[in-house]
This record gives sequence, C-alpha cells and structure tokens, in this order.
Amino acid sequence: MTDPRIHERRVQVAREKGRYRRRLLFAGLLAASALAGALALLHSSLLGARHVVIEGDSHTSRSQLLRAAGLEGSPPLADLSPGAIARRLEALPWVKAAAVAISYPQTVRLSLTARTPVAAVHSAAGGWALCDATGRVLARYRLRPPGFPYVVDPAGAPAPGRRLGGRLDALAAMAASMPESMVGTVTDLYWGPLGATATLADGKTALFGSPSEPGQKFVSLATVLARADLAGINVIDLRVPADPALLTKA
Repeated sequence: MTDPRIHERRVQVAREKGRYRRRLLFAGLLAASALAGALALLHSSLLGARHVVIEGDSHTSRSQLLRAAGLEGSPPLADLSPGAIARRLEALPWVKAAAVAISYPQTVRLSLTARTPVAAVHSAAGGWALCDATGRVLARYRLRPPGFPYVVDPAGAPAPGRRLGGRLDALAAMAASMPESMVGTVTDLYWGPLGATATLADGKTALFGSPSEPGQKFVSLATVLARADLAGINVIDLRVPADPALLTKA
C-alpha cells in the first residue's frame, strides 16, 4: 500500500503545479492584454499626426502638402514612414528636397527646400511654364512670367512635375548660369543646327555650341556686347569663349 503521507505529498505537488500553471496563464493573459492595449494606443488618434509643422517651400499650399504626405485626417504616428513621406513630397513639382521628423505624441515636422525657377517655356497646354535648372517644369501661367529667359521647346513644356527632357534640360542649365543683367538682352535660348543658340534683343544671334562652360560664354558675350564694334555683325560665335568670333550672315 502507498504511504498516505507520500500520497498527500503528491497531491500537494500537483496542486502547486496547477496553481503555477494558472499564474503563468494569468500573467500571459495580462501581458497579451497590455501589449494589445499598447498597440491599440499606438495606432489610435491619441498618438496621431494632429500637429504638422511645415518649414520652407512657399509655392505649394498646405492642403496639397498634407495630401501628398498622407497626413490628412491625423493618421497614427506609428503608421508613418518618414522616408516614404519625403519621397512623396519630393514628387511635387516645387519640392527639391524634404526631411521628415516624427515626434511623439502628436507632431510631424516637414522641412522642405523649394526648387529655383530659372527659365520660362511655352506650355504644351497653352500659356507659359517655369522650369528649374534641371529642366523640371514647376508651374503653368497664363502670361509669360517676367524676369526669366525664354527656353524654346518646340513641343511645348510638359505638365508640372515632369522634365523638358534631352537637350532642353541642357538649355535650362544654361539659363541658370545666365547673369540677371543679361535676361533682357537674351530673348530666347534654343537648340539650333550648331548647338545651343540664343537670340538677342537687337536681332543678333549668339552661338554657344556645346552647353559646357555656360558661365564663361555669358561673360564673353557680355564683354563683346560692351566693347566690340558690332556694326554689320549678325552672329557672335562663343564656342571658344576665350576667342569669340564675329560673323556676318550671308
């Protein structure tokens, strides 16, 4: 027969094991409940993007920025990806660079750098457009924006956010190198048979050829216009900026 004391000990051990398992189960349920509560809180509007601070870029409305960033409706901060938000913002026509910082409990900070317009272009949809030094189209206008050189795009500038493309991007880069004092002197930049070419306000033609060394070529052009006798001269050849040639069209 089994000693009653041994039997009682076994029963006691079994009860202790049962109580231990119940405590473990209860602790697990508490932990799971706490985790579920924490996750629910993280993904709730209490920790949502209620305060959006925007720094920089005065060309895009706040509503457009919030929509592009996906911040309308105060989404939970835990669901936001700063990198993804920055990429969406940089897809906007005027935004050159975006940095996104998230601060709990309810703040998102957008630090934006705007693109700089350098040239006006005829728009394919009618009217005019502005582009930056990379050829990216920034905005459309009904009238030609004053104070910018004109880059001739035979096909018309595409929609804002897209680039002029090809050699026209090089002309946009040249326009960015043009001294402000020459904007009224150079009426347009276009791609001719011999490369980058400009029409001057007096009807003369300035031949740049390769779009390389644009700054030196504009300095050379300004020097020729200021010092040379251009009577009877129709073409100023700046392909070698250190040695410009003055030509007469046949």
